[in-house]
Amino acid sequence: MTIAKFPIYVQPGAKQTGFAGYFAGKIKIKLNAPAQDNKANQELIIFLAKKLNIPKNNITLIQGSTNRHKVVSIDSDYSAAEIIKKITG
Repeated sequence: MTIAKFPIYVQPGAKQTGFAGYFAGKIKIKLNAPAQDNKANQELIIFLAKKLNIPKNNITLIQGSTNRHKVVSIDSDYSAAEIIKKITG
């Protein structure tokens, strides 16, 4: 297992959840969840878990719980390059 940390920029309140390019050198993800009651953070973890086909508990939000600029830790068998390819593909 490899643990990799990724900076992510999120845009809550979008029509659909998905990869939306890059913002300030970070992966940008639009979230179909409001930035209230931790809903956007939960949606981000669900999205990443589905894209990577790993359990949700393998993804940890380690920075930015109340900010659009976040850092997530992903524990998987994938390399960092493979993770980026799966998220952005």
